Amino acid sequence: MVRTKEELRKSKKQKFLKVCETLRVCDSCEFRGLVMTGDSSTIKKRVEFLCGGCPNYKTMRSIGDELWNTDTNIEAILEKKQEITIQEILILLEEGVTKKKIREALGVHSVIEFREFILTIANK
Repeated sequence: MVRTKEELRKSKKQKFLKVCETLRVCDSCEFRGLVMTGDSSTIKKRVEFLCGGCPNYKTMRSIGDELWNTDTNIEAILEKKQEITIQEILILLEEGVTKKKIREALGVHSVIEFREFILTIANK
């Protein structure tokens, strides 16, 4: 099932809301005062030390990584699978999407076949 841009945006919004929920838990945590004090150059290490084992922190990091590494427009193009146009492939390449990810979205199993296809459209 291909998800529309609107569905992808809704999914992204749900992820942001989940991060907000996790931050509320962090606000009431007994370690909050310890994490947010001192030199800013050591905060990351302190957070990892104090919060690294917390399931809430792990959830927040996981969702944050997903949000950081997604672009709704790129996701929407990749969702089109075999219906991705040549112009959209060129956009994906310009945006830094890996050839492997594009190849998988198109359902092309042969790396050589895909490489030849890319060379063909690049020369147009």
